[in-house]
Amino acid sequence: MPESTSGSDSTRVAVFVDYQNTWHTTRALFVPTGSPSWHGHVHPELLGELLCQRGLSVDPARRLDSVQVYRGQPGPRSSAKLRSAFAHQKADWEALDDVSVHTRPMRYWPAGMHPDGRQRWRAEEKGVDVLLALHLALGAHNDLYDVAVVVSADTDLLPAVEEAVRLGKRVETATWWAPPEPHKALRIPGRQLWNHYLDAGDFAAVRDDTDYLAGP
Repeated sequence: MPESTSGSDSTRVAVFVDYQNTWHTTRALFVPTGSPSWHGHVHPELLGELLCQRGLSVDPARRLDSVQVYRGQPGPRSSAKLRSAFAHQKADWEALDDVSVHTRPMRYWPAGMHPDGRQRWRAEEKGVDVLLALHLALGAHNDLYDVAVVVSADTDLLPAVEEAVRLGKRVETATWWAPPEPHKALRIPGRQLWNHYLDAGDFAAVRDDTDYLAGP
């Protein structure tokens, strides 16, 4: 998380992105079946700028302070090609001024056998939502932002959202949406949270079709 810069005339906006959830959702909603696996990625800085701009009509002093990306990191049971692609993408994102990438090791479970007799493994994220929630709450306690935009509909994040609101921070959410899917957004009792519904046009504006599997 960035250092506190409170006292300025601007409204500091921090965007918290549950990245695996974003990638799965954008692929399901906006990417044609059979498309390459790297289609569905979004550029975190462009996403942050879009969400910051969405609130300028309410608060013209908004400025993007940081984009915090949370995702699982592949381990030795993933292919060397996938691990290399992940490292390349992470390095590109961390070279951006406003973007920080936070990872937790993937966990692996047996998932049958390959035809040649090798073990298959199913990768699963563990602890990523907890890390996002922790940073969201600590960021509020340490006055690291004025507005938090949480790109997720994961209800496990609600205690952290409630804590940030209790501490006087404005919390907004963002979810990807396309008809006829139902609207899904985080909600807390007695408080209206502004949810930014992101549609196909928004995805087109922030998508990143870089093929990191092809190597640097």
